[in-house]
Order: sequence, then C-alpha cells, then structure tokens
Amino acid sequence: MKRRMLAVVVAVVAVAAVVVTLALTRASGGDQVTGDTFETTVGKTFTIALDANATTGYSWSQTVGDTNVVAFVGNEYVAEVRDPQVVGGGGTDTFTFNAIGKGTTTITLTYARSWESVPPAKTRTITVTVK
Repeated sequence: MKRRMLAVVVAVVAVAAVVVTLALTRASGGDQVTGDTFETTVGKTFTIALDANATTGYSWSQTVGDTNVVAFVGNEYVAEVRDPQVVGGGGTDTFTFNAIGKGTTTITLTYARSWESVPPAKTRTITVTVK
C-alpha cells in the first residue's frame, strides 16, 4: 500500500512539474529547441530537453558562450513515469534560458559524471541567434 501511494505521489509531482514548466515557457512566449541552431528575439524564454538517467551518476551541465546574449535560468530533471515504477529508469532534463541581448552565441551541453576525468559521454552544441 505504501509503495502504491509513493508511486502515485511521485507521478503527481512529476506531472505537476512538467505542467508548470510548460505553462511558464508558454506564458513567456517560449519555445523548445529541437535542432542545432535556434533563432529567437530578445525577451523570449526557450528550453532544451535532453534524455537523461540520473540513477547512473551522469548528469547534463551547460555552458553559455556569451552571457550578454543568453542567460541560463535553471534546469529540472523529471523521471519518466512508469507503471510499475522501474528502478534505474530514465527521464528528461530540461534547461531553460532567456534571450537577453542581440547577437549569436553557443550553448554547450555535456553529459558526464562529475567525478570522472574523462571526456563526456555526450556533447551537444546549439548555436543561438537573438534578434
């Protein structure tokens, strides 16, 4: 009974987090980046969603090339909701950014274990142009 209740609570929290993120993104005129280049305008919010699995020790981190063009707002990891809940299941890490100035910059995202001194398992670089 406790496991079922915990699964329900986790599912409700995950769904609520996704709904809030989507609502905030849409309310601010936000878009989701899907390719390696993205164009937007000053004042807009946009997100980058990446597959992840926090149970492996890997996590995504971000670096913005020119913080006068794009500002990092935050990120949120949401585990995939499964029934029954799977130990070690994956999820989505969603990064939110604001376009704050005109210009072009890059956002580099790396998927690595912070304690390892090896190249990242995955790297994604997105060129953002703000008009």
